[in-house]
Amino acid sequence: MKILIQYPFQEKEIQAFRAVAEKHGGHELHHVTTEEEALRLAPDVEVVIGHFRPSVCAAAPGLRWVQSFSAGMDNFLFPEIVERDVMVSNAAGLHASQGGEHAWALLLALTRGIPHGVRSQDRGEWKGGSPPIELAGGTLGVIGLGGFGMEMVKRAAGYGMTVLTLDPVRVQKPEGVAELKPPTHENLYDLLRRSDAVMIACPRTPETYHLIGREALVAMKNTAYLINVTRGGIVDEASLIDALERGEIAGAALDVCEQEPLPPDSPLWRAPNLILTPHRAGASQHRPQRLFEFFLKNLERYLQGEQPLNLVDKERGY
Repeated sequence: MKILIQYPFQEKEIQAFRAVAEKHGGHELHHVTTEEEALRLAPDVEVVIGHFRPSVCAAAPGLRWVQSFSAGMDNFLFPEIVERDVMVSNAAGLHASQGGEHAWALLLALTRGIPHGVRSQDRGEWKGGSPPIELAGGTLGVIGLGGFGMEMVKRAAGYGMTVLTLDPVRVQKPEGVAELKPPTHENLYDLLRRSDAVMIACPRTPETYHLIGREALVAMKNTAYLINVTRGGIVDEASLIDALERGEIAGAALDVCEQEPLPPDSPLWRAPNLILTPHRAGASQHRPQRLFEFFLKNLERYLQGEQPLNLVDKERGY
């Protein structure tokens, strides 16, 4: 069997993968850096780890398992694997801690007026902006209770916030959650109306595309904040710009956009009370090591005939 890795692991890490492949059946492991190299090897490949392209998957008739480096799968569930008997594992949960930190960093930057302070510093001016907002004792709405959502909830405890949540899978309230409901239209709008801040932590699927649009933004308090660090497209960006310009919500922050990189002429750059960061919520100094350790463990499970961890339901999209 041939195993294909296309991810920038260090040489010592590739050797660790090779040792596991050799130990559990004497399998060949190939580390490639280009799609051309991957295509050349694809006809004999059973396992792909890291980056995987439609062309490579289509050229691999014996493909049985793909291990993705990403947590969100909206850009990766293409027909070449969805319509075949190919297992897909993702990296859900591996980037959750830093995702929760990033969401809270954005929310605190908005409520404490940090962007205004930085711009004043650049101009050498000792000026404040809008009055800072205190979050303690308020209400936080979290849409989705996967890894990112759970880390957002954990951090809310330090602010004594009442946490309202929606999730399509969980049925029991985790610690720190006041309410857990299924993501119906009625429940979504109830959460939006009651929350002082809303954090999006759900995957992008056909059901969540433009979930937060014009009607949803109008339902929010005009003093509320919206944070999205999971996937672009969940928030209707045109409606968000309109809501910010009209003062229908107090502010928003996006780490993800529907088109990435965000074009220089995008009106998002000029929207008031909006913070943009370039899809960095899942990044940290620990990410490469965590991916390596998880990939290695999952490869060993697969080669021993065990089910890989983090299997994706290809119909649901997560």
